[in-house]
Amino acid sequence: MQDTWYRLDNSAVIYPISITTTTQSLFRLSCELNKYVDNEFLSTALKEIMPRFPTFNVLLRSGIFRYYFDHNPYPTVIKEDDGILFRKINFVRNNYYLFRVVYYRNKISIDFFHSLCDGTSAMEFMKAVVFQYLKTSGDKIESDGSVKLAGEMPRGEEELDSFMTYNTDYKLFGGVIGKMAGKKAFQLKGRRFRQPGYGLIEGIIVTDELKLVAKKYDCSITVLIAATAMLSVAEIHTKSYSKFDLIAMIPIDLRRTFPSETLKNFTSLAKCEINPNTTPPTLWDYCNTIKSQLADGARKEELAEKLSLSSFMSTKWYTKYMPLCIKWLVLRLGKLLSVRTRQTMIISNLGVLSMPSNVSSHVKNFSFNSNVSRKTPKNIGVVTYDGTTVISFTRGLVSTEIERVFFRKLSVEGISPRIISNFRELNKS
Repeated sequence: MQDTWYRLDNSAVIYPISITTTTQSLFRLSCELNKYVDNEFLSTALKEIMPRFPTFNVLLRSGIFRYYFDHNPYPTVIKEDDGILFRKINFVRNNYYLFRVVYYRNKISIDFFHSLCDGTSAMEFMKAVVFQYLKTSGDKIESDGSVKLAGEMPRGEEELDSFMTYNTDYKLFGGVIGKMAGKKAFQLKGRRFRQPGYGLIEGIIVTDELKLVAKKYDCSITVLIAATAMLSVAEIHTKSYSKFDLIAMIPIDLRRTFPSETLKNFTSLAKCEINPNTTPPTLWDYCNTIKSQLADGARKEELAEKLSLSSFMSTKWYTKYMPLCIKWLVLRLGKLLSVRTRQTMIISNLGVLSMPSNVSSHVKNFSFNSNVSRKTPKNIGVVTYDGTTVISFTRGLVSTEIERVFFRKLSVEGISPRIISNFRELNKS
């Protein structure tokens, strides 16, 4: 077990190079409690849980050929949430930590820099922080093995780069690269927010209602949400997409196919593509199309190729030993030359979150906010806990039309979402 420095996992190396003056690759996990958060208890809980997660207790450094993580000796920081969703983490003011813990009223939120981890590993950290906070604040709760606990020894397997473990050689050109290109992806456009912060609309839904509708369409909840989202886009932009396809990128947790306990990144993407000119505009047809393509994209053979593609920067000699400054220039040039997006929307479902049963009386729900970019200005994050599913739309656009159509379509199917919003559209600057 290392205690001083760590390599970035092979899919994480691109994120530090991608930082700009206005954006970082962040995502957010939140937990809404039944009582207001005490900042002193939260600070104590975070301090106590950090030794259990050495791969999170790091700061980012740059070497000659690549970035790497070094042990962070500074104390962790918590702050009251200022309400600006996905404001860049100021690493210096955050004591160089690559995650930011904030609170507001009865909600704890953690923003994660994607180089540190993926959604699955971040949720393990989030669960541990919440559990330790409840214990520290005096709530009578007991563990059932579903949460990593303060005082436990970290497991060496959690620190491994599973991309390297399962990496195989592959052809650079053709194959999965061509499949993931997305050259004809329809891009959402519209008036954007000029000031920091994004819009957020969440639908809080009884999970059994979603399951009934998914069963009706013979698909999973993930497929149902993706199909409804793409159908909503098609309905709104019927005059705009004649030359393009609607492309939903759906993250896949590789741990389900390639056994791993890693707390680093270990995720790939499935590309689900719909031609709205030839696919009938019905939820049934959209569900069938996405279901088939998601199953194809989740095949072990295809995932193995995508997994190895993620190791490109670290396994090919001509990129492995390329100076970091050259890698930075190459990536920047690629971004400048890439005019269009490769997807219409990213739809990420973390699945069902498990916590000890005696925690449910203290927690209302969890939520997952996926970040957006200039080329993909609206994305969806989904997570389920204790019979409640939260569907979160993050957007850099002022318009909320897609969200309105989306939740209206679910309502027509007999689902009754409770909608909440940060009303960012009311301040259009």
